[in-house]
Amino acid sequence: RARAEAPPLPGLEPGRPSLRTRVDGLDMPNPFVIGSGPPGTNYTVMKKAFDEGWGGVICKTLSLDASKVVNVTPRYAKMRSRDSFKEVIGFENIELVSDRPFEVMLAELKQLKEEYPDRVLIASIMEEYNRGAWEEIIGRCEEVGVDAFEINFSCPHGMPERKMGAAMGQDCEVLHDVTGWINAAATKPVWSKMTPNITDITVPSRTCLAQGSDGIAAINTIQSVMGVNLKTLRPE
Repeated sequence: RARAEAPPLPGLEPGRPSLRTRVDGLDMPNPFVIGSGPPGTNYTVMKKAFDEGWGGVICKTLSLDASKVVNVTPRYAKMRSRDSFKEVIGFENIELVSDRPFEVMLAELKQLKEEYPDRVLIASIMEEYNRGAWEEIIGRCEEVGVDAFEINFSCPHGMPERKMGAAMGQDCEVLHDVTGWINAAATKPVWSKMTPNITDITVPSRTCLAQGSDGIAAINTIQSVMGVNLKTLRPE
């Protein structure tokens, strides 16, 4: 892919440390990036992240047709510490990708880049096994100014009946084709996000890198069941 060379990072002031970071040609004021999920749901929460000083934000995963996405409530469970029931050490979620209209999300991403040109805005995207759909979503995201792509090959509840998310990331033949389509279309850096729910994560990762991905993001949700008493097998 043809990409413009980034200028050198500004020199550091004498005696002043800097967290400025460059990754795949992307310059960030610091290396701290909000991961794709609820903190990237809409303009308001992504703006707050930038206002709080985060160097980059990955928006909640987008797809062309949000009408396919039906989230349920409740969709979170808490992992509690063995030492204290009040101490929460993790969460399980069955939340799907963004259920907001694609056009709305595009408009908000465009507004964010206009207001925060010095921050990195990454589009997390997911589609079916359809070359045209991947080319469209990449082209339209690039039009509004996103700086890079994170490809969601990793969500275990990302509509597997449509061979999306982890269902795609676990199939190296499909992954080979789709990653090739993506990297042929994109002019921005592409990071493939992998699923941990596989015997050997290095196998699909190498497939993505061989097909042109600039990097690998790890990991997405570990499949689990929470809130069930293992002795009685009843919900708590």
